[in-house]
Amino acid sequence: MRSFTLHIPTRFVFGWGNLDRIGRETKRIAQKVLIVCSSGSAVKTGTLNQVIRSLSEEGIEVDVFDQVTPNPRVSMVNRAGELARDLKVQAILGLGGGSAMDTAKGAAIVAVNGGSIWDYVHIHKTVNNALPVITIPTLSATGSEGNAYGVVTHDETRQKAGFVCYAARPKVALIDPELTLSVPEDYLKDGAVDIISHALEAYFTTRDEAPLNDGLSLLLVRTTAEAIQHILSDPAAHLPRETFAWTATLALSDLNDAGREGPYAMHALAHPLSGLYDISHGRALAFIMPRYLKIFEDVCRDKILKLGETFGFKGTDPHKALNTFTGFLKRIDRDLSWKDLNIQNPDIDLLTDHVFALNQNRKGFVQGPHPMTRDDVKTIYSLS
Repeated sequence: MRSFTLHIPTRFVFGWGNLDRIGRETKRIAQKVLIVCSSGSAVKTGTLNQVIRSLSEEGIEVDVFDQVTPNPRVSMVNRAGELARDLKVQAILGLGGGSAMDTAKGAAIVAVNGGSIWDYVHIHKTVNNALPVITIPTLSATGSEGNAYGVVTHDETRQKAGFVCYAARPKVALIDPELTLSVPEDYLKDGAVDIISHALEAYFTTRDEAPLNDGLSLLLVRTTAEAIQHILSDPAAHLPRETFAWTATLALSDLNDAGREGPYAMHALAHPLSGLYDISHGRALAFIMPRYLKIFEDVCRDKILKLGETFGFKGTDPHKALNTFTGFLKRIDRDLSWKDLNIQNPDIDLLTDHVFALNQNRKGFVQGPHPMTRDDVKTIYSLS
């Protein structure tokens, strides 16, 4: 195992129907907050009003930025940050899915440091200061409620890149699985793929021996797969949604990757699909994952066999093991083609350009289970 330092300062408040606790939890941190959310489901379901009421009952002054959109654009994140700075709020509360929570983190960075959030994506520089962030996920997927990461899309170039700021790691994450009852089925399926991708990224790319974490990765995959299938068959059941919500948080909490290190190469290939074509993050990953694993079938043979075992496969053929995983994707309607993504003529050269512009190392490769060339990346995009 690799030497590591693990510090997860987020206070997780987890439980069915506990949304009204947000006022008491926030009072520990701030007396004036900006809620960052969309103008859609958080408003229509009454969740935003419930949060405002809980905060107000504790004497907390509340303002709202409700302009969050999927695949957050730099300009939108900057507006939220500038508003937070002008209002002199003491914390930012992200209410919604990954887009809302990532916007909250980005706004917290911009409010303190100025400039544009694009100044702080990973290809530019590290940022160490931010307003305190509080998160309330209404969708189980990204794990953004419990980590220091976010992603934004450049308005002009449509490049999608990540940022890391440990000061923007949420101080409190209130996780109420009841909030996911209003989530459309497609979003639940996308969320399952996202969680599984987080569990598998370092599992396949690390060069470190970390058997406990490998086992945790596969447990997260199996638990997520079981939970989403239970949810789809019985949407009102509590336990599967509770399990699903907690796997989402754990999969990208740093706990899963402690003791091993590897790049998130599948995300590097999925982000250009979202940036250029406005594909949801989960659908982009669903498209990439089986193709990515296909070209590394020999390199990752043993690990693919173990992944297959997670889905009931018994044998020594990695191709058949991978088909077992693809079979799960089919069962949840996430074995996707270009046609399924409604993309008629994908610009594979431009997609590849985006991958390398943001992710290549000093030797000109994108690191995966082995260094990937431009031809490797094009092959993944081109596989049918």
